[in-house]
Amino acid sequence: MPDVRLPSRPDPIPTRAVAVQLHRITADHAGGLREGFPRECALAELAETSTHPDLLAEAAAAHAIADNWYAIIAVDLLIEAGADRTLIDAYAEALGGYDG
Repeated sequence: MPDVRLPSRPDPIPTRAVAVQLHRITADHAGGLREGFPRECALAELAETSTHPDLLAEAAAAHAIADNWYAIIAVDLLIEAGADRTLIDAYAEALGGYDG
């Protein structure tokens, strides 16, 4: 994921790794990559990793512009975890938009 600096974003160096981890957790759940990893467990793992709406939105935007079958499941999970919907759109546009 490219480093996109929006006004509410914390320092990008440590948070970049957090955004990548949030993305991986949701990909694992939504894509069925971890057997026995239900939604509740994914939400708990997301909460342990970060509850910052900006970081959750960055991970959601990366899923939103992805070309895979489970992207919408991942985005929904991150919204449920607290991703800011307005920031999801802003990050998605900064990453190239929904239409690529």
